[in-house]
Amino acid sequence: MTLRALVIDDDPAIVEEVVETLASLGHEFETAGCMESARAHIAVGGFDYVLLDLEIPVGTGSRFPRIQNGKHLLREIRSSPTTARTPVIVMTGYGNDGPYQAVDVLRIGAVHYVTKPFGLRGLSLDDAIMAVIPLDVNGNKMNKQTEELPRGFEGGEMVFSDDRVELYEVKICGGAKSGRIRRILDELGQKKSSGLFVAYSGTELAKRIKCPAGETGVSGAIREFRKKTSILFLEEANIKCGPRDIIQSGGRGYRLTEKITVVKGNDPVRDPVNDPDAPDPDPVYDPVNEQQDHRQEWILSQLRDHHPLHRCEIESKFRCSDSTATRLLKGLIKSGLIKFVGPAKTGHYELKKPVQAESRTI
Repeated sequence: MTLRALVIDDDPAIVEEVVETLASLGHEFETAGCMESARAHIAVGGFDYVLLDLEIPVGTGSRFPRIQNGKHLLREIRSSPTTARTPVIVMTGYGNDGPYQAVDVLRIGAVHYVTKPFGLRGLSLDDAIMAVIPLDVNGNKMNKQTEELPRGFEGGEMVFSDDRVELYEVKICGGAKSGRIRRILDELGQKKSSGLFVAYSGTELAKRIKCPAGETGVSGAIREFRKKTSILFLEEANIKCGPRDIIQSGGRGYRLTEKITVVKGNDPVRDPVNDPDAPDPDPVYDPVNEQQDHRQEWILSQLRDHHPLHRCEIESKFRCSDSTATRLLKGLIKSGLIKFVGPAKTGHYELKKPVQAESRTI
Protein backbone atom coordinates (compact mmCIF):
# COMPACT_ATOMS: atom_id res chain seq x y z
CA MET A 1 0.00 0.00 0.00
CA THR A 2 1.37 3.42 -0.99
CA LEU A 3 1.34 5.91 1.86
CA ARG A 4 -0.02 9.41 1.31
CA ALA A 5 1.07 12.60 3.07
CA LEU A 6 -0.28 16.13 3.34
CA VAL A 7 2.54 18.70 3.28
CA ILE A 8 1.62 22.12 4.71
CA ASP A 9 4.36 24.73 4.15
CA ASP A 10 4.52 28.10 2.36
CA ASP A 11 8.26 28.01 1.56
CA PRO A 12 8.78 26.61 -2.00
CA ALA A 13 12.38 25.58 -1.23
CA ILE A 14 11.31 23.60 1.85
CA VAL A 15 8.40 22.02 -0.02
CA GLU A 16 10.79 20.92 -2.76
CA GLU A 17 13.10 19.32 -0.20
CA VAL A 18 10.19 17.59 1.54
CA VAL A 19 8.85 16.31 -1.78
CA GLU A 20 12.27 14.87 -2.63
CA THR A 21 12.28 13.03 0.70
CA LEU A 22 8.78 11.65 0.13
CA ALA A 23 9.71 10.54 -3.38
CA SER A 24 12.70 8.64 -2.00
CA LEU A 25 10.35 6.88 0.44
CA GLY A 26 7.89 6.09 -2.33
CA HIS A 27 5.11 8.09 -0.70
CA GLU A 28 2.42 10.09 -2.49
CA PHE A 29 1.54 13.60 -1.33
CA GLU A 30 -0.60 16.72 -1.60
CA THR A 31 0.71 20.20 -0.74
CA ALA A 32 -0.89 23.25 0.85
CA GLY A 33 0.76 26.64 1.29
CA CYS A 34 -1.72 28.25 3.68
CA MET A 35 -4.44 27.49 6.21
CA GLU A 36 -7.21 27.95 3.64
CA SER A 37 -5.75 25.36 1.26
CA ALA A 38 -4.91 22.97 4.10
CA ARG A 39 -8.48 23.11 5.41
CA ALA A 40 -9.80 22.00 2.01
CA HIS A 41 -7.50 18.95 2.06
CA ILE A 42 -8.34 18.18 5.70
CA ALA A 43 -12.05 18.15 4.89
CA VAL A 44 -11.45 15.40 2.32
CA GLY A 45 -8.96 13.41 4.42
CA GLY A 46 -7.37 10.18 3.27
CA PHE A 47 -3.84 10.94 4.51
CA ASP A 48 -1.58 8.58 6.43
CA TYR A 49 0.32 11.45 8.04
CA VAL A 50 0.65 15.24 7.93
CA LEU A 51 3.83 17.36 7.75
CA LEU A 52 2.93 20.75 9.21
CA ASP A 53 5.01 23.92 9.16
CA LEU A 54 3.90 26.11 12.05
CA GLU A 55 4.70 29.48 10.47
CA ILE A 56 2.10 29.67 7.70
CA PRO A 57 -0.25 32.40 6.37
CA VAL A 58 -4.05 32.28 6.59
CA GLY A 59 -4.76 32.57 2.86
CA THR A 60 -2.97 32.55 -0.48
CA GLY A 61 -2.82 36.34 -0.59
CA SER A 62 -1.78 36.82 3.04
CA ARG A 63 1.68 38.22 3.76
CA PHE A 64 1.66 37.54 7.47
CA PRO A 65 2.67 33.95 8.28
CA ARG A 66 2.52 33.28 12.02
CA ILE A 67 3.50 30.37 14.24
CA GLN A 68 0.15 30.72 16.00
CA ASN A 69 -1.61 29.98 12.69
CA GLY A 70 0.06 26.58 12.55
CA LYS A 71 -0.98 25.83 16.12
CA HIS A 72 -4.58 26.73 15.33
CA LEU A 73 -4.46 24.45 12.29
CA LEU A 74 -3.03 21.61 14.38
CA ARG A 75 -6.03 21.85 16.70
CA GLU A 76 -8.35 21.75 13.68
CA ILE A 77 -6.59 18.64 12.34
CA ARG A 78 -7.02 16.91 15.69
CA SER A 79 -10.71 17.83 15.90
CA SER A 80 -11.69 17.01 12.31
CA PRO A 81 -13.36 13.58 11.91
CA THR A 82 -11.34 12.96 8.72
CA THR A 83 -7.93 13.54 10.36
CA ALA A 84 -8.53 13.12 14.11
CA ARG A 85 -6.31 10.00 14.21
CA THR A 86 -3.85 11.06 11.51
CA PRO A 87 -0.28 11.48 12.88
CA VAL A 88 1.05 15.04 12.58
CA ILE A 89 4.78 15.84 12.38
CA VAL A 90 5.43 19.50 13.11
CA MET A 91 8.18 21.24 11.13
CA THR A 92 9.61 24.51 12.42
CA GLY A 93 12.49 26.81 11.52
CA TYR A 94 15.73 26.81 13.51
CA GLY A 95 15.40 29.44 16.23
CA ASN A 96 11.67 28.88 16.66
CA ASP A 97 12.04 25.43 18.21
CA GLY A 98 12.50 26.14 21.90
CA PRO A 99 11.60 23.44 24.44
CA TYR A 100 8.39 25.18 25.47
CA GLN A 101 7.14 25.23 21.90
CA ALA A 102 7.94 21.54 21.46
CA VAL A 103 5.98 20.70 24.61
CA ASP A 104 3.14 22.94 23.47
CA VAL A 105 2.65 21.34 20.03
CA LEU A 106 2.93 17.83 21.47
CA ARG A 107 0.29 18.73 24.03
CA ILE A 108 -1.98 20.09 21.30
CA GLY A 109 -1.72 16.83 19.38
CA ALA A 110 1.46 16.50 17.30
CA VAL A 111 3.20 13.12 17.53
CA HIS A 112 6.64 14.26 16.40
CA TYR A 113 8.71 17.41 15.98
CA VAL A 114 11.51 18.13 13.49
CA THR A 115 13.53 21.30 12.91
CA LYS A 116 14.44 23.05 9.66
CA PRO A 117 16.91 23.00 7.96
CA PHE A 118 16.45 19.23 8.09
CA GLY A 119 19.41 17.22 9.29
CA LEU A 120 21.13 20.19 10.92
CA ARG A 121 20.53 18.64 14.31
CA GLY A 122 18.34 15.95 15.80
CA LEU A 123 16.33 13.56 13.64
CA SER A 124 16.23 13.84 9.87
CA LEU A 125 12.85 14.22 8.18
CA ASP A 126 13.10 10.62 6.98
CA ASP A 127 13.69 9.40 10.54
CA ALA A 128 10.73 11.37 11.87
CA ILE A 129 8.41 9.94 9.21
CA MET A 130 9.59 6.38 9.77
CA ALA A 131 9.18 6.78 13.53
CA VAL A 132 5.55 7.77 13.02
CA ILE A 133 4.68 5.30 10.24
CA PRO A 134 6.73 2.10 10.75
CA LEU A 135 6.73 -0.27 7.77
CA ASP A 136 6.96 -4.03 7.64
CA VAL A 137 9.41 -5.98 5.47
CA ASN A 138 7.08 -5.59 2.47
CA GLY A 139 6.88 -1.82 2.86
CA ASN A 140 3.31 -1.87 4.18
CA LYS A 141 2.14 0.26 7.07
CA MET A 142 2.14 -1.69 10.32
CA ASN A 143 -0.75 -1.77 12.77
CA LYS A 144 -0.26 0.98 15.34
CA GLN A 145 -3.20 0.12 17.59
CA THR A 146 -0.83 -0.10 20.55
CA GLU A 147 0.08 3.56 20.05
CA GLU A 148 -3.46 4.82 19.77
CA LEU A 149 -3.77 8.56 19.25
CA PRO A 150 -5.72 10.47 21.91
CA ARG A 151 -9.48 10.61 21.46
CA GLY A 152 -11.62 13.67 21.91
CA PHE A 153 -13.83 14.20 24.95
CA GLU A 154 -17.27 12.67 24.34
CA GLY A 155 -18.86 13.01 27.75
CA GLY A 156 -20.08 10.12 29.87
CA GLU A 157 -21.16 9.20 33.37
CA MET A 158 -19.82 11.38 36.19
CA VAL A 159 -20.12 9.10 39.20
CA PHE A 160 -20.41 10.77 42.62
CA SER A 161 -19.41 8.60 45.57
CA ASP A 162 -18.73 9.53 49.18
CA ASP A 163 -14.96 9.38 48.72
CA ARG A 164 -14.51 10.44 45.09
CA VAL A 165 -15.91 11.68 41.80
CA GLU A 166 -15.06 9.72 38.65
CA LEU A 167 -15.45 10.40 34.94
CA TYR A 168 -14.29 7.91 32.28
CA GLU A 169 -13.45 5.83 35.37
CA VAL A 170 -10.74 8.36 36.19
CA LYS A 171 -10.77 9.89 39.67
CA ILE A 172 -11.11 13.65 39.16
CA CYS A 173 -11.94 14.66 42.72
CA GLY A 174 -11.93 13.32 46.26
CA GLY A 175 -14.58 13.25 48.96
CA ALA A 176 -16.55 16.02 50.61
CA LYS A 177 -13.54 17.13 52.64
CA SER A 178 -11.16 17.24 49.68
CA GLY A 179 -11.64 20.95 48.96
CA ARG A 180 -13.61 23.53 47.05
CA ILE A 181 -13.82 21.69 43.75
CA ARG A 182 -15.83 18.83 45.30
CA ARG A 183 -18.34 21.31 46.70
CA ILE A 184 -18.46 23.04 43.31
CA LEU A 185 -19.12 19.76 41.48
CA ASP A 186 -21.80 18.81 44.02
CA GLU A 187 -23.59 22.10 43.29
CA LEU A 188 -23.16 22.00 39.50
CA GLY A 189 -24.28 18.36 39.38
CA GLN A 190 -27.86 19.39 40.18
CA LYS A 191 -30.48 19.85 37.46
CA LYS A 192 -33.31 22.29 37.01
CA SER A 193 -36.91 21.29 36.30
CA SER A 194 -36.18 21.88 32.63
CA GLY A 195 -33.66 19.03 32.71
CA LEU A 196 -30.66 21.30 32.17
CA PHE A 197 -27.80 21.54 34.64
CA VAL A 198 -27.94 24.50 36.98
CA ALA A 199 -25.72 27.48 36.19
CA TYR A 200 -24.28 30.06 38.58
CA SER A 201 -22.10 33.11 38.34
CA GLY A 202 -18.84 33.05 40.26
CA THR A 203 -20.35 35.17 43.01
CA GLU A 204 -23.47 32.98 43.32
CA LEU A 205 -21.39 29.80 43.36
CA ALA A 206 -19.08 31.21 46.04
CA LYS A 207 -22.10 31.89 48.26
CA ARG A 208 -23.53 28.42 47.73
CA ILE A 209 -20.30 26.60 48.64
CA LYS A 210 -19.49 29.18 51.38
CA CYS A 211 -16.13 30.09 49.87
CA PRO A 212 -14.45 32.81 51.99
CA ALA A 213 -12.33 33.92 49.00
CA GLY A 214 -15.47 34.69 47.01
CA GLU A 215 -15.55 34.66 43.22
CA THR A 216 -11.73 34.66 43.06
CA GLY A 217 -11.57 31.44 45.06
CA VAL A 218 -14.14 29.76 42.81
CA SER A 219 -12.45 30.78 39.56
CA GLY A 220 -9.06 29.69 40.91
CA ALA A 221 -10.38 26.27 41.96
CA ILE A 222 -12.02 25.71 38.56
CA ARG A 223 -8.88 26.84 36.72
CA GLU A 224 -6.74 24.33 38.61
CA PHE A 225 -9.37 21.62 38.12
CA ARG A 226 -9.30 22.18 34.36
CA LYS A 227 -5.51 21.86 34.27
CA LYS A 228 -5.56 18.73 36.44
CA THR A 229 -8.25 16.92 34.44
CA SER A 230 -6.63 17.67 31.07
CA ILE A 231 -3.46 15.93 32.31
CA LEU A 232 -5.28 13.07 34.06
CA PHE A 233 -7.43 12.13 31.08
CA LEU A 234 -4.51 12.23 28.67
CA GLU A 235 -2.30 10.10 30.94
CA GLU A 236 -4.88 7.62 32.28
CA ALA A 237 -7.51 7.38 29.53
CA ASN A 238 -5.73 8.71 26.42
CA ILE A 239 -8.44 11.35 26.04
CA LYS A 240 -7.91 15.00 25.16
CA CYS A 241 -10.01 17.07 27.55
CA GLY A 242 -10.27 20.78 26.79
CA PRO A 243 -10.50 23.42 29.52
CA ARG A 244 -14.28 23.77 29.09
CA ASP A 245 -15.20 20.21 28.22
CA ILE A 246 -16.39 19.45 31.77
CA ILE A 247 -17.18 22.79 33.41
CA GLN A 248 -18.39 25.41 30.97
CA SER A 249 -18.40 29.14 31.65
CA GLY A 250 -19.73 32.31 30.11
CA GLY A 251 -23.33 32.95 29.12
CA ARG A 252 -25.47 31.38 31.84
CA GLY A 253 -22.45 31.03 34.12
CA TYR A 254 -20.50 28.05 35.43
CA ARG A 255 -22.24 24.77 34.55
CA LEU A 256 -21.54 21.15 33.63
CA THR A 257 -21.57 20.25 29.96
CA GLU A 258 -24.76 18.52 28.85
CA LYS A 259 -22.62 15.64 27.51
CA ILE A 260 -22.27 14.47 31.11
CA THR A 261 -24.72 12.25 32.98
CA VAL A 262 -24.54 12.55 36.76
CA VAL A 263 -24.91 9.27 38.64
CA LYS A 264 -24.71 8.53 42.36
CA GLY A 265 -22.20 5.82 43.20
CA ASN A 266 -24.83 3.75 45.02
CA ASP A 267 -27.76 4.74 42.80
CA PRO A 268 -29.80 1.63 41.88
CA VAL A 269 -30.51 3.15 38.46
CA ARG A 270 -27.05 1.91 37.53
CA ASP A 271 -28.05 -1.65 38.42
CA PRO A 272 -30.82 -3.01 36.13
CA VAL A 273 -31.16 -6.07 38.38
CA ASN A 274 -32.31 -3.90 41.31
CA ASP A 275 -34.25 -1.47 39.14
CA PRO A 276 -36.11 -3.30 36.34
CA ASP A 277 -37.45 -0.01 34.96
CA ALA A 278 -33.95 1.34 34.36
CA PRO A 279 -32.56 1.09 30.81
CA ASP A 280 -29.87 -1.54 30.39
CA PRO A 281 -26.84 0.53 29.30
CA ASP A 282 -24.86 -2.48 28.09
CA PRO A 283 -25.55 -6.11 29.04
CA VAL A 284 -22.67 -7.71 30.89
CA TYR A 285 -21.84 -11.37 30.75
CA ASP A 286 -23.74 -13.35 33.35
CA PRO A 287 -21.86 -16.59 34.15
CA VAL A 288 -24.93 -18.05 35.88
CA ASN A 289 -27.57 -17.47 33.20
CA GLU A 290 -25.07 -17.39 30.36
CA GLN A 291 -26.82 -14.38 28.83
CA GLN A 292 -23.90 -12.92 26.96
CA ASP A 293 -23.82 -9.75 24.89
CA HIS A 294 -23.12 -10.54 21.21
CA ARG A 295 -20.28 -8.03 21.31
CA GLN A 296 -18.66 -9.92 24.16
CA GLU A 297 -19.07 -13.12 22.18
CA TRP A 298 -17.14 -11.48 19.34
CA ILE A 299 -14.41 -10.36 21.77
CA LEU A 300 -14.02 -13.90 23.10
CA SER A 301 -13.97 -15.39 19.60
CA GLN A 302 -11.15 -13.04 18.61
CA LEU A 303 -9.17 -13.91 21.71
CA ARG A 304 -9.71 -17.64 21.18
CA ASP A 305 -8.16 -17.18 17.73
CA HIS A 306 -5.07 -15.83 19.50
CA HIS A 307 -5.71 -12.26 18.40
CA PRO A 308 -4.87 -9.92 21.32
CA LEU A 309 -7.37 -7.08 21.40
CA HIS A 310 -7.16 -3.38 22.18
CA ARG A 311 -10.15 -1.36 23.25
CA CYS A 312 -10.03 0.82 20.12
CA GLU A 313 -10.60 -2.27 17.95
CA ILE A 314 -13.88 -2.91 19.75
CA GLU A 315 -14.92 0.72 19.34
CA SER A 316 -14.18 0.50 15.61
CA LYS A 317 -15.93 -2.87 15.14
CA PHE A 318 -19.20 -1.88 16.85
CA ARG A 319 -19.00 1.92 16.42
CA CYS A 320 -19.44 2.33 20.16
CA SER A 321 -17.98 4.82 22.63
CA ASP A 322 -14.88 4.10 24.66
CA SER A 323 -17.00 3.89 27.83
CA THR A 324 -19.18 1.19 26.24
CA ALA A 325 -16.12 -0.79 25.11
CA THR A 326 -14.64 -0.46 28.59
CA ARG A 327 -17.87 -1.71 30.15
CA LEU A 328 -17.92 -4.76 27.88
CA LEU A 329 -14.33 -5.61 28.72
CA LYS A 330 -14.81 -5.10 32.45
CA GLY A 331 -17.75 -7.48 32.41
CA LEU A 332 -15.56 -10.19 30.91
CA ILE A 333 -12.75 -9.44 33.35
CA LYS A 334 -15.09 -9.70 36.33
CA SER A 335 -16.34 -13.01 34.97
CA GLY A 336 -12.77 -14.29 35.00
CA LEU A 337 -12.71 -14.88 31.24
CA ILE A 338 -10.12 -12.34 30.10
CA LYS A 339 -7.30 -10.26 31.53
CA PHE A 340 -5.39 -7.10 30.67
CA VAL A 341 -1.69 -7.51 29.96
CA GLY A 342 1.01 -4.83 29.73
CA PRO A 343 1.29 -1.09 30.48
CA ALA A 344 -1.89 0.95 30.95
CA LYS A 345 -1.57 2.83 27.65
CA THR A 346 -0.12 0.18 25.37
CA GLY A 347 -1.29 -3.11 26.85
CA HIS A 348 -3.89 -5.49 25.42
CA TYR A 349 -6.57 -7.98 26.42
CA GLU A 350 -6.20 -11.74 26.15
CA LEU A 351 -7.94 -14.87 27.41
CA LYS A 352 -7.36 -15.76 31.02
CA LYS A 353 -5.99 -19.28 31.12
CA PRO A 354 -7.87 -21.53 33.56
CA VAL A 355 -5.92 -22.75 36.56
CA GLN A 356 -5.08 -26.40 36.05
CA ALA A 357 -5.65 -28.68 39.00
CA GLU A 358 -2.50 -30.27 40.30
CA SER A 359 -2.21 -33.91 39.29
CA ARG A 360 -1.62 -36.44 42.03
CA THR A 361 0.37 -39.62 41.71
CA ILE A 362 -1.29 -42.51 43.49
